Amino acid sequence: MSTGSEQRGWAVVTGASSGMGRAFARELSRRGYRVLAIARRQDRLEALARETGKQQGGVESLIADLKTAEGLDRTVRRLAELGRVDLLVNNAGIATGGDFMAAPIDEELGAIRLNVEAVVTLAHAVMPGMVRSRNGAVINVASVVAFQPFPHFAVYAATKAFVLSFTEALAEELKGTKVRVLALCPGAARTEIEVFAHNQGLLGRLPKLDAEQIVVAALRALDVGRVVEVVGWINKMLVFQNRLLPRWMVRWFMGVVTKPPLVRMTSDGRGLKEDS
Repeated sequence: MSTGSEQRGWAVVTGASSGMGRAFARELSRRGYRVLAIARRQDRLEALARETGKQQGGVESLIADLKTAEGLDRTVRRLAELGRVDLLVNNAGIATGGDFMAAPIDEELGAIRLNVEAVVTLAHAVMPGMVRSRNGAVINVASVVAFQPFPHFAVYAATKAFVLSFTEALAEELKGTKVRVLALCPGAARTEIEVFAHNQGLLGRLPKLDAEQIVVAALRALDVGRVVEVVGWINKMLVFQNRLLPRWMVRWFMGVVTKPPLVRMTSDGRGLKEDS
């Protein structure tokens, strides 16, 4: 992902209306990509397009709810029309918090559709073209919680574990094609999701990274060919610790340092939100 002046193709960013998605869209436009910014919130996408209008690449908006079949179909059709897609950033996601038995099942299934189904569908849509042209990359936003179970955020952590495993498997399948894939695993971040910030245990006190820091780290990791990038030294320590401990101890430790939110966290504005 060099910053030279060569002609760029499209960069597609989901969840582009806020947080890391917005930061990705701004940075990629600055680097000369034409950016397709996908999200549900039209007003925020329009503001992003105005903000980046004078940059080299610029931003085109696509309003789509990737939790729905209609939104996914609309997005896949638009991707087919773009032509050359150089980079896909699967960033959109939902984090719900609270005990699983108290969770509305529609919320949890919606999180799975967005965090898993949309990631798989969009990667499948762009990768054949990348392989044919022997050029392109996909960044799948996972999380540091992908490496261990996360009580009180059980479905969220499980979906991110899927993203991590899926991305690593693709990296092996794509060897020799010159198509790169990266599982981006940030920890506490200053975004609308802020999973750690809403935890009442020790993890809620972890220092937070700026979205811009995470984006720069991701693009640098992609440049050097990394497949998994854990951002932040504390997060790297947590992941390393998991390699040394038996699974039962990891579960016990996470149960000690995590506590349920004081109120049920959802994705509808009453608690945790989605980066979309």
